[in-house]
Amino acid sequence: MSNSISGRVIAVSKLQSVASADASKQPVSKREIFIDCTLYDPYTGQRSQYENKMVLEFVGKVLEKVNPVLEQAQPNDIVTVSFELKGRSYQEKGTNKTKYMTQPRCFDIAITRKADGGQGQQFFPNSSPQPQPQIQQQQQVQQVAQQLNAEPAPAQGDNGLPF
Repeated sequence: MSNSISGRVIAVSKLQSVASADASKQPVSKREIFIDCTLYDPYTGQRSQYENKMVLEFVGKVLEKVNPVLEQAQPNDIVTVSFELKGRSYQEKGTNKTKYMTQPRCFDIAITRKADGGQGQQFFPNSSPQPQPQIQQQQQVQQVAQQLNAEPAPAQGDNGLPF
């Protein structure tokens, strides 16, 4: 099962080579991307007071596939990263308590909007850009106001009720 998260690029690390614990294995290449996924209120457009900044890494063969996109990513670009969650257990040294670790394994990235305002790769090619929630809300309020002004007031009966 895969998940995805979108955010604003803070920085992209340089290509790193990580040695394996097993000396007979080849070193593995990895690259990290730092993104700000802090949420915004859909009605007011205000940024949440709770920051959500994270580092996601691409490793090995996946990195070979997505490295051209990582090369193009600039600070303030909006990206969508696809990942799956992997977990494992291990024994804590000294106490022999079982501990659990969860780690995202990233496998794809797309630039959905460039910082300069241009369109990046369309992650959802069939969708059109949606208006901002605040603009959408203002349009709805204007439509309701027009309907209220256009409709005549309901006729009042003898008892003051409209029916």
